[in-house]
Amino acid sequence: MITPGAEQLLNVWEQGLNQPLLQRALMLLAVACPDCSPDTLATLSIGERDSRLLQLRARLFGQQLSNTAVCPQCNERLEWQSCIADLLVDTDRADCKAGGFELQTEGYQLRFRLPNSLDVAAAANAGGAEDAVQQLLLRCVIEIEQDGVNCANAPLPEGVVQALAERMEALDPQADIRTDLTCPECAHHWCALFDIASFLWAEVNGWAERMLHMVCRLAAAYGWSERDILNLSPVRRQLYLGMVAR
Repeated sequence: MITPGAEQLLNVWEQGLNQPLLQRALMLLAVACPDCSPDTLATLSIGERDSRLLQLRARLFGQQLSNTAVCPQCNERLEWQSCIADLLVDTDRADCKAGGFELQTEGYQLRFRLPNSLDVAAAANAGGAEDAVQQLLLRCVIEIEQDGVNCANAPLPEGVVQALAERMEALDPQADIRTDLTCPECAHHWCALFDIASFLWAEVNGWAERMLHMVCRLAAAYGWSERDILNLSPVRRQLYLGMVAR
């Protein structure tokens, strides 16, 4: 993984403005992981993708995170600090076989892989929440038998769906990072989901808007081109900006 330069990051931001969040996340990874093809990045498990996004965030903006959430009971706004190192999960894939993972439950024998960005995008177009879960899981099932009889593409019983979802979560814990929160106003307790894809894109969006404002001021003051300004180090850009303000 490399740290994208200002011009690279600004280009990705511009290209991603009209794209869905999943595509934006993959675009950010593509510029940071030039040795990986787009297909490779799209087929990373959600946990592997998010692990790379967390590492990219640390390269771009540092380890410390400023988080906010709204209490679902009284609408009080909470703020807290966290660290990327504390969010990264060490996964042990020792039980992964060459053809994927296996699960036996309620008379079903399944071989499956972990969900990736393509699966999530496809499931997002399903009619309802239950249909989306079914579609997501069925896309990840490589083989399925019931008492030795092949039953591919058949709807899965609720108990099998639950068991498969729990197994996937256990195998890819980085895909579901949650923080225990307690509201200081009403003492309500809940678990807040941390979505690094949306968090990082929001930060990139804020950075890009500030950067364009800086480019505008420096170009007006010194007559430099956008490329000249973006090629300056962050320290030198700030110093020149400070001189303009005097």
